[in-house]
Amino acid sequence: MAVTIGELLIHLASQLHRTSETARLDAQVLMAHFTGQSRSWVMAHPEAIVKPAQYERISQAAQQLLQGQPLPYLIGHWEFYGTDFDLSPDVLIPRPETELLVERAIHWLRLHPTRRKVVDIGTGSGCLGLSLARYIPDLQLIMTDISPEALQIARINAQKHGFTQDIEFRQADLLTGIDQPFDMMCANLPYIPTSLLQTLPAAKQEPLQALNGGPHGTRLIRRLLQQARNLLISGGLLLLEIEASQGEAVKSMAQASFALSKVNLLQDLAGHDRCVEIERPNLIVHLCHRQEWQEAQTIGEFRSASLDSEGFIHCSQPEEIQIIANRFYQGIPDLILLWLNPEIVSSEIRWEVVGGVQFPHIYGPVNLEAVVSAGSLNPGPGGEYRPICLPT
Repeated sequence: MAVTIGELLIHLASQLHRTSETARLDAQVLMAHFTGQSRSWVMAHPEAIVKPAQYERISQAAQQLLQGQPLPYLIGHWEFYGTDFDLSPDVLIPRPETELLVERAIHWLRLHPTRRKVVDIGTGSGCLGLSLARYIPDLQLIMTDISPEALQIARINAQKHGFTQDIEFRQADLLTGIDQPFDMMCANLPYIPTSLLQTLPAAKQEPLQALNGGPHGTRLIRRLLQQARNLLISGGLLLLEIEASQGEAVKSMAQASFALSKVNLLQDLAGHDRCVEIERPNLIVHLCHRQEWQEAQTIGEFRSASLDSEGFIHCSQPEEIQIIANRFYQGIPDLILLWLNPEIVSSEIRWEVVGGVQFPHIYGPVNLEAVVSAGSLNPGPGGEYRPICLPT
């Protein structure tokens, strides 16, 4: 007996209702996949006859769904932020919550057209990074994952959609082995506490490595914050997806690692904490002797002894200057701390690795217009320099 699409959709939805809260949608997606049509076409043609071979495949797939097989793995692809991504059980299924991170990242990149060096950490299927690349065509993107199988899926998705941007795939444990500076970092890391995995249906179907966040769910997030501190440049942005209950804990971790940065919590449509946003101040700093600063005001530009001897002026990130001052400047009187806006420094700035940390080096004199603030740096009673505040 011939069966129409409308009849089969009703039958499938009644079956899938036992295991799915989105039974009607699942039935439509299943029908579209096995008939080779779009979901909108399926809904618009309830009178169309389902071929016997199609009926058989759809019925078998419905049984697999009832046995617990996730629909995205069953059909091998899933839509995220308007793009269809290939999937396998080696990667997490993209979820709507992550679109908040994508929206915020795209908005920021459009506001900062010179900021294009981006890393997607723990990329999985590539849905996050490739969604950014779709809307920001000149992105310079690195996508990392510890799983070679996940990276292969991300490569397939990049090829599938013909991304021609400068995209590099790296197998890495977070940012281990990566020593280049970034304007933006994005990560949707494992954040489920280990103790909750047994009660989570997804843990029985999706890769545990991509879900298990350790005892409190923040083990990898904490590690990434420490690594990112050395690679996120001044004025850069770090976006982290989190579990809804982790907002204040992760915010505190971020403030400890990025003491002088703005740290905000972003909420999803349900009002739950979903993303931590860390924006570094767009400033770099340089320590010098008072005499050097006085000479600069006389000649109209700042130079240092290192510019003549090494070819560049040493600068630091704001969070690093206390460490630098205590390591190299203890006991040296009359120090001046220069706060510089890198956007208007007229000489070339290169971010270069020193001791595993990215430091800004200025290859040429500093125009005085770039000096936001200049003030004395004085040690405490014990001779050590205390935490330094941003200029007001």
